[in-house]
Amino acid sequence: MDAVLKIGGSLYSEPTALKKLCFEIGNMSSKYKLTIVPGGAVFADDVRLCYKVFQFSEETAHRMAILAMSQYGLLISDMMPNSKPVYTIRECLEVSSKGFIPILLPHRILEEEDPFPRSWDVTSDSISAYIAYLLNAKCLILIKDVDGVYDERNRLLKTVDLNWLRQHNSCLDRFFPEVALKLKARCFIVNGLHPKRIASILSGCPTVSTEILIK
Repeated sequence: MDAVLKIGGSLYSEPTALKKLCFEIGNMSSKYKLTIVPGGAVFADDVRLCYKVFQFSEETAHRMAILAMSQYGLLISDMMPNSKPVYTIRECLEVSSKGFIPILLPHRILEEEDPFPRSWDVTSDSISAYIAYLLNAKCLILIKDVDGVYDERNRLLKTVDLNWLRQHNSCLDRFFPEVALKLKARCFIVNGLHPKRIASILSGCPTVSTEILIK
């Protein structure tokens, strides 16, 4: 797998940009083997609200939030040309081998084996890193609505390592560094409002982004 692309839920609030992003990624299917992992978007926000109101267990919140990702994934698959929703790693590889982009709806995989703590410290960031690990992907691209990771002076950082992420707040979830340790992939954060930057990363060209140094 050339790359796993996580499409952040924050882009849901920019419908025109999200449609353009999906269209641009869909047209990359002839050049790269890609897998999409969805964020949670408003569907996960509703889970957080329900969690506060009904005060149910962390286990229930965790499972509901994963289902929220699958809902967003179905939306993405409807907007992305040359894509198909899938539920397992095997399906993902089969669909990819036929020239389509699999949109991985993660709830079935994580029902069978879920290595994550039941905590809001785990989001689709960590789950996408886990999927990239399972697929032995060459690259993980976390697509958000920001250009990358910023320091305390609001300066965009070209690179950060996992220790930096453990010690600072960022646009990534708190558990991400622990999952990313297993990755052999290069890892980037990029702004989905500028789809050409994703193409630049895939082609190995420099662009506005933050690379996360795994080793």
